[in-house]
Amino acid sequence: MGRAYNEAGENGGITVESAIIIPLVILSIAAAIYIGMLLYQKSLLQSAAEAAAEAGAAMWVSGSEDPGSNKPGHYTDIMLYRRLYDSGAEDRLRKIEEYALLLASQRELVKAEWSEAEASIMDHIICRKLEVSISKHYTIPLGKFVKIFGGSDRIRIEAKAASTVDEPAELIRTTDFIIDLEKKLEASFPGLKAVGDKAREAMKGLKERLERFAD
Repeated sequence: MGRAYNEAGENGGITVESAIIIPLVILSIAAAIYIGMLLYQKSLLQSAAEAAAEAGAAMWVSGSEDPGSNKPGHYTDIMLYRRLYDSGAEDRLRKIEEYALLLASQRELVKAEWSEAEASIMDHIICRKLEVSISKHYTIPLGKFVKIFGGSDRIRIEAKAASTVDEPAELIRTTDFIIDLEKKLEASFPGLKAVGDKAREAMKGLKERLERFAD
């Protein structure tokens, strides 16, 4: 009688332990798989951001209307001196953002709850860079259960890339345009010549200091 009771107790204990351990094991495996899928999504977003930045930079130089195409636009559509003022910059940035989101949605394993992309042109002293960032929000399975313990039911994945806008010809044209404009203004307004001379002296002094620092 006692032996039968012990065997029943052991079997009951194994059943209780299995009921606790097996779901935890299954949840751990599912969590590991889901984390792997999110890491894949991170790589996908980074690859999409880099591809969009490179295509957008090439689009910026060639005047193409589509970042996904290498076909340049008509030469009459390319604005000379667009470094000074570019009225179509916002439209091109929006197209680059749409292209980035299109790339980020291809071959994805987890459907995003919400997506956004941002493209911007950064003007540096000697170059320009096109920066593209993509962010996506994903709903976590059993997110309501996680929120009970103070966590969040969503996770955000971000990626950012930049590509140099290589347009030396445009830089030369813009520089020549500024120099010619300065000469015409100085000829029309002699008082500006003194200001220009001071600016040139200051730039010359800065150049000399940079050369000494480089040496």
